[in-house]
Formats: sequence, C-alpha cells, structure tokens
Amino acid sequence: MSIYCPSCGSHQVVSRNYGRKVGGVTGAAAGSASGAAGALGGAKAGATIGAIGGPVGIALGSLAGAVFGGLVGGTAGGIAGARLGEELDSKVLDNYECCRCHHTFRPHTD
Repeated sequence: MSIYCPSCGSHQVVSRNYGRKVGGVTGAAAGSASGAAGALGGAKAGATIGAIGGPVGIALGSLAGAVFGGLVGGTAGGIAGARLGEELDSKVLDNYECCRCHHTFRPHTD
C-alpha cells in the first residue's frame, strides 16, 4: 500500500510514531518503578538462595534479585507501552507527515 499526502499528493511521507515512542518510554518508566517495588521480593528471594554462600552470597543474591526485578519490570512495561502506542498511532493520532507540505494525516482505512 503506497501512502501519499491527501493535501498535495506527494509520496514523500514519513511516519512520526509519537505514540509508540511516548508509550514505550512511559511504560518502561512505570514498569521499572513497579519492578523496583517488586525488587524487594526479588532481593529477599535472592538473599534466601544466596544464603548457601554465606554473607557474601546473601549480599550478591539480594543485589542480583533487585536488579533482575527492575530489568524485568522495565522491559515488560516498555513492550506493553510501545504496543499501546502503536495502536494510538494507527487509530487515533495523525501518524504520517508529508515531507513536501508538512501536512499531518492518518491514512484512510477502507
């Protein structure tokens, strides 16, 4: 499907993807915050597993559990936010911009 500007007819059109970008960043931030809150549970689990290695194992296990919780939360949140942003880009926002006349638009779906 070739996308063209409805204003001037140019085929020099780019997608802006603002919804996906903002959704991904917002989701990653929210997911990281949620993961950090859940990191306490990860730190406790890591400390329990690391207890086999003594005090050093407890410290390393706690740190690894907390970091892992934050990373998993951030990744999951970022993916979910980006998917939501893609839907906003395609159904709500004027996601395309003409490079010639700078008109923004959404392609018509028939």
